[in-house]
Amino acid sequence: MLSTIAHRNWTAKSSGAFVAYPLSARLLSTSTPPPGTTKPGDAKPPIQNASTSKPKVQLRPAPVKPGKPSAVPAEPVVASTTSPSAAAQKTASEATSSPTQAESVIEATKHDLEDAAQHGILAPPPEGASWVGKLWHQAKELFKFYWRGIKMIWTRRARVREMEERVKAGGPLLSRWEVKFIQTNRRDTLKLVPFLLLVIIMEEIIPLVVLYAPGVLPSTCLLPSQKDRIDTKRREKQKKFAFNNRQLYEKLQQRLLANPTAPARSLMDSPTLIALNGILALPTIGLDALRFRRLHQHLMAIAEDDVLLKRESLGQSLNQERLREALEERGIITDGVSPTTWHARLQWWLTNAEGGDPFTQRVLLVARSGAGKFS
Repeated sequence: MLSTIAHRNWTAKSSGAFVAYPLSARLLSTSTPPPGTTKPGDAKPPIQNASTSKPKVQLRPAPVKPGKPSAVPAEPVVASTTSPSAAAQKTASEATSSPTQAESVIEATKHDLEDAAQHGILAPPPEGASWVGKLWHQAKELFKFYWRGIKMIWTRRARVREMEERVKAGGPLLSRWEVKFIQTNRRDTLKLVPFLLLVIIMEEIIPLVVLYAPGVLPSTCLLPSQKDRIDTKRREKQKKFAFNNRQLYEKLQQRLLANPTAPARSLMDSPTLIALNGILALPTIGLDALRFRRLHQHLMAIAEDDVLLKRESLGQSLNQERLREALEERGIITDGVSPTTWHARLQWWLTNAEGGDPFTQRVLLVARSGAGKFS
């Protein structure tokens, strides 16, 4: 009996009674059925069903071979608050500016470290050290350098007290060098606390501070190349203001000469205050009242310094670096001027600074030097 049932099942399979499953499998597939699985009489239904399934296959075609990438990206379909061109320009500017700024900071820091190692200020990394080892070595050396600079501020503070006690005891008066030393130490002391917190909390951003906010660092914590870069930027600022505001300085000079008894503040408008602060390397931001306050404090300090220079043979004993610093503090441009004429420029200032109101007279001298009139 079992053999009879098996014979009937085989007969049904061979006669096509169970062909539905292979047909459905072929219809759901995009491939051609293997040969020999269907009879010639069964070819018509699969062809009709396959013709109806062709649109489905065409909706999902085979991958197309990619061509050359287009230089201009396709415009986005989604609406945006900014135009595609503006977004592309913004992206391009960010892509070009950010790496450039980062590279400039890295290159400047690398140059500062190499220059300090050549001068013996920082110990060079050991030979054969890995990249991580060099970074760790440089970080330790910088921390030691900053710590020595902080300790030097306190050491100099003790020396300042000795100078002040000497004068109080009736000893010799302070020389110009000693006065400058005391002023520098006081400025460094004011910067000590914020700089110490910066070293402890975020030492890695100090290269950025040196580039964009050098006034935050004490003078004892500046590497030689960093100081040179700060001086170069200051001189470029002074030259720019002197070149762009020459006519303004000439007009100010004329107003001061025509009104010798008038208060200097009444003769200076906002552009004039900005031009005067700029050529003296002072900050130009803020209200006019703040600009005038900076200008007044600076020129009154210069008036006291003039007295010391006159007492010390009109600055004849100054070396070239100190002489250049004295001229730049008075708004006298030194770039592009022969050092042989620096002493003559300082003597011109000291000679013409006598008489009249100290502040007004020095404003006039700044205006004359900005206009290039030293005669």
